[in-house]
Amino acid sequence: MTILDNLLTRASGAMQKPGLAMRKAIATAHSAATYAAIKERTGVMPKGLSKAERSDLKARVAEQLKYYDAFAAQAGDMSEAGVVARAGMYAGAVRGTYYGARYPGLNQYPGDGSTKCLTNCLCSLDERDDGIHWILDGGEHCEDCQAMAEGGPYETE
Repeated sequence: MTILDNLLTRASGAMQKPGLAMRKAIATAHSAATYAAIKERTGVMPKGLSKAERSDLKARVAEQLKYYDAFAAQAGDMSEAGVVARAGMYAGAVRGTYYGARYPGLNQYPGDGSTKCLTNCLCSLDERDDGIHWILDGGEHCEDCQAMAEGGPYETE
């Protein structure tokens, strides 16, 4: 059993087809982030998603599964620390999904993979009276995040 398979089966609590647990975890996490963000934005927990919201969610999950499949193919040649670090990037991507559903209409979101720091982004978004502000949280910041922070505030849809 590879390190990746071990991580995946530990996460699921049962032996499953290698990678299935992680694929389910990716889809579930992005779905939960979408519902939570819509609730934050509207004040009401949605009973379902609109066609556009489902499309956005499917695109996000498909993008992450594409990255996961490439990762799974390489994991056997990686160190355990490398596997853990790379697997951790999937958690960061969930933040991008949350922000995308919470503040629709922006070009980039912290953790969505569109900045040079990819899903390792430590930034956040803050809604204020004058719009949405990109906040440089944590330590170092990539040029993209600095530009987004300096370019705000932003308006959403």
